[in-house]
Amino acid sequence: MPIVGFNFDKLSVERKAPLQKGMKATHNITIDDIKEEPLNLGEKTKKQGLKFSFEYIVDYQPKIGEVLIKGHILYLDDEKKIKEIVSKWKKEKKMDADITAHLINTAIIKSTIKALTLAQDLNLPPHLPIPTVVRRQETKISDNAKDYIG
Repeated sequence: MPIVGFNFDKLSVERKAPLQKGMKATHNITIDDIKEEPLNLGEKTKKQGLKFSFEYIVDYQPKIGEVLIKGHILYLDDEKKIKEIVSKWKKEKKMDADITAHLINTAIIKSTIKALTLAQDLNLPPHLPIPTVVRRQETKISDNAKDYIG
């Protein structure tokens, strides 16, 4: 299941209203389309691959802002497997779970990082928790604990 290419086709971020307490951010990713795509593998070599188009959306509610990312992933496999994937997509709009997981995970990783950067540019908060350092309160050791040697 080799992924041989990844590109963003559209990047859009919009802030519609001021931030407010209690706002929520949700994110979703969908695969919109699958097409056969001839892939150049050097100067003289072409091989039939697949182009998976996806859309990643971060929605800040209530109607505060939105990040929209569209892109595509180029995938290479043997011709029989490619025909099976395209055929199943045309009939059912579905793919095998293994391929779906691999593609979605790749798109999520790259799109999430890009969405965080775009949101930051418009002062929208991160749509997922960012690790932070919290100062611990010092705890007082009781006299009994000092005597323990076990």
